[in-house]
Amino acid sequence: MTIQSTPKRLLSASILIAALSGFAVPAMALDADDFATKLSAMTNQGGNRLSFTAVEPVGGTVVLKSVRLEAPGQPPVNIGDVTFKGVEEEDDGSYFVDEAVFADIEISEGQTKFSIDGIEMNGLTIPADGDTNSFNGMLFYEGFSTGEIRVDNKGANVFSMAGLDLDVERADNGSKVDMKMTGSDLRIDLSKIDDPKAKDALQQLGYDTLTGDLKMDGTWDAESGVVNLQEYSLSLDEVGRLAMSMKISGYTLEFIKAMQQAQAASASNPDPQAAQQAMGFAMLGMLQQLSFNSASIQFEDASVTERALAFAGKKQGVSGDQMRMALKGMLPLMLGRLGIPELQKQISAAASIYLDNPENIMISATPANPVAVPVIMGASMGDPRTLVDLLNVQVSANKPVELCCKQ
Repeated sequence: MTIQSTPKRLLSASILIAALSGFAVPAMALDADDFATKLSAMTNQGGNRLSFTAVEPVGGTVVLKSVRLEAPGQPPVNIGDVTFKGVEEEDDGSYFVDEAVFADIEISEGQTKFSIDGIEMNGLTIPADGDTNSFNGMLFYEGFSTGEIRVDNKGANVFSMAGLDLDVERADNGSKVDMKMTGSDLRIDLSKIDDPKAKDALQQLGYDTLTGDLKMDGTWDAESGVVNLQEYSLSLDEVGRLAMSMKISGYTLEFIKAMQQAQAASASNPDPQAAQQAMGFAMLGMLQQLSFNSASIQFEDASVTERALAFAGKKQGVSGDQMRMALKGMLPLMLGRLGIPELQKQISAAASIYLDNPENIMISATPANPVAVPVIMGASMGDPRTLVDLLNVQVSANKPVELCCKQ
């Protein structure tokens, strides 16, 4: 499938997959039309519109022909044929699908081409109705994977990844979901950068190609509404590892239902400006339900710091060690503009430790009790400096590697 499109279509092309990700079960006689109707109804929650030209059942396989997805604020996207294998109807009218296979995606914009091969989803459950008051009323899948992901520019490959793999596991009582994702064999070709200065700088740093991987590990407890993103990290060989974690509460089934209703109402409003305003007010109201529990961001060095010091020192006509000492001396003056003495001390001390022996540096926010999101928004608009105490912001270096939100 080849689509001449805009960058917005690139985002839209993934919405069908996202729509099937709503947060598995055994069999009966297959009614392909009923299956397609229920799938469409579930996907259409939140203002989306899924359509197809035909439903072709063959035994336990159902093929939706020429699938088309329309999402609010996005151009329509032609997904192509989607094949559902091992489809079984359950006693309660829901359906279980062993495997859903999507057509390969290829999107071109000028001289840039984006492609994803081998898109598959397994263990898909399509509920009998859209009752989002329980897990049983939500779309759920046990696994999602892709083959190679590529970005080519002017006929040359500038980015590639062997594929993404996501495993989703639901607790027996249906109240908790665990998610683990990996992105393997990531490769970025820096030699194709057009800016000659940036290209020269990267070459002096010793980087012509970057390789690495992605990782995500998180949980969602529907009863408590706690979303715990324990790790979301990017590791690049001979550069370092950037990792973040975050925990929020209030993301309940009721919150999801309210968000879907707001999105549907916005999509049905014929006045785009009024729809956008209404959606904005609705989101402000829903944010009242969310609270911030904790977060952290950490960088673990794998040689980039020493390379950067040597590069910066060379431009100033000094050695890397001399550049290190100069930076340490300039830190207090540079940080004085913050106007937050206690935080300035923390940053200066942590940066000094890190520069002397680059291992890791971390910024964390761990308030004693969850803080409502509207309170954080108010503080940031009033006096952002108050966020340091409100969220208990801490800066440290070369401590044992442990993100804030591990179970």
